[in-house]
Amino acid sequence: MDMEKGFVYDYLAGVEFPGAGSIYFGRIPLIPLGRWLLGVAVILFVTGIYLSRRRQISLLEMVRFGGRRSWWSARFWNLFLTGVPACFCYAFCLKGLDLLRHSPKLQGLEEVLILLLWLVHMMTLSSIFCLLDLTAFRQMVPAFLFVTEVSTYTVGFYWWNLSKFMFGNWGMYVQSSRVEDVYGFSPGVVMVLECLMIAAVWKIGAAVVERREERN
Repeated sequence: MDMEKGFVYDYLAGVEFPGAGSIYFGRIPLIPLGRWLLGVAVILFVTGIYLSRRRQISLLEMVRFGGRRSWWSARFWNLFLTGVPACFCYAFCLKGLDLLRHSPKLQGLEEVLILLLWLVHMMTLSSIFCLLDLTAFRQMVPAFLFVTEVSTYTVGFYWWNLSKFMFGNWGMYVQSSRVEDVYGFSPGVVMVLECLMIAAVWKIGAAVVERREERN
């Protein structure tokens, strides 16, 4: 397996569109995509454990926080106290492998931007998971998010002019304008959009639990 650029780059920077000289030319690069999806799977797994544990004590927490809205806010924002450290642990493991393997060093700014884009994207996925966990289809949420990630990347792969608008590409440094001059997205704009998505998810969740409280 070619690891010329190191584990951090190969697992966190995303999946490039293969050029004419690539063995994947004209085909979806399954191995690089699998590396990217491994991180997605890890973070969704950690999020699922967090939500499952909070669900078991949800009634007690609602009493403790004095209402569903306060309960939702605590549940939602405390997710970041679990998700962000999990992201850093995953990234540090990859960085440690790079150091052990003496992989080529990335430039400081490049490495920070790779981590930031990936971190914000993972927490956006986690926040959507947290919202959809309120529904009756919570068991299917991880699969739904996983398929969304793959399908939106696939759309961008076959229609490059749409790639910058595809959610599945937004966490990928190699799909940003710093690497892909023509079709790349602006890293700053994408991170702001995803932060707004996180805020919107919190707001929607608050509205949902308030409506349920009114019905009860």
